[in-house]
Amino acid sequence: MERHQLADYDALGLPPDEDLRRVIARADTDSQFTDDLDQLGFELAPMSADQLDCHAPKFFVVAMDGGGSAYGRYVDPQVARTVGLPWVMWDHEDDALIFLAADTAAFFSGLIDFRCHHKPNDPSARRVRAVLTELGLQLGAPGKSMPGFLAGKPAAWLPAGPLSH
Repeated sequence: MERHQLADYDALGLPPDEDLRRVIARADTDSQFTDDLDQLGFELAPMSADQLDCHAPKFFVVAMDGGGSAYGRYVDPQVARTVGLPWVMWDHEDDALIFLAADTAAFFSGLIDFRCHHKPNDPSARRVRAVLTELGLQLGAPGKSMPGFLAGKPAAWLPAGPLSH
């Protein structure tokens, strides 16, 4: 099956993130990697947040979690000066954005650790970690991220919910 997620991501016009571009490019050509990402609850689907009825104009979706929530990037020049291009999650039940990580490597480190906390020795998580390392991402040591990764971290720069009509 031919995938074009990288083209969809590039069409969003976001600031450069070569780590993420390498991940998406690999997923476009590697079915096992795509399946493993899906098992981690990271289903690539680059799009604007409005397509999910999330009205946060600075949030851009990269992937869905399989349960209706979305992972993506928060793009704001003010935030970029201090935080960079952070990863956030739109929680569809609370209709709110949650700050997860400051960069792509930290995001995937947290996501893999979260999966391994709930499903130890998950072969998908091990394979994703191996591919990300091969792609040059500087992941944290296994188990270094907090078990409550998806609960997020405080971020006064995020808009308060609700973010839908």
